[in-house]
Formats: sequence, C-alpha cells, structure tokens
Amino acid sequence: MANTTGWPPLALPVDGATLVRLQGRACISCGSTEPPLIPVGHAETSSGGAVLRWAVVACPDHVGVGP
Repeated sequence: MANTTGWPPLALPVDGATLVRLQGRACISCGSTEPPLIPVGHAETSSGGAVLRWAVVACPDHVGVGP
C-alpha cells in the first residue's frame, strides 16, 4: 500500500494525539473523534528503517483535504 493521504511520512515515536489519528480513532486532519469518521487512505511512518502503514480516517469536513 502507498501513502494515499498526501501527508509526508512521520518518524516514530509520535505524541499521543498523533497516535490516536494514526490508529483511525480520530480525524487525521483535525483530530475530531465525532462520528462519522470516513476511511481516507493510508499514512506512513518509519521506525528503525521499516515503513509502517496506517489506515486513517477523516471527519466529513476534511474528506478530500490534504495537508
């Protein structure tokens, strides 16, 4: 899978708020946890040379909005 969100890859570790977004529990753009949250693609992080891909979501206001 490729990074489909348009966000640049992040280096781990990340803060708690970013982790919640990467786990698909909050909007990748604004951090909202209010439903509905819509799948918008995958974000990539790197850790020790490995690339980790995360399925991310967005709130209705940020679907189709890039970084």
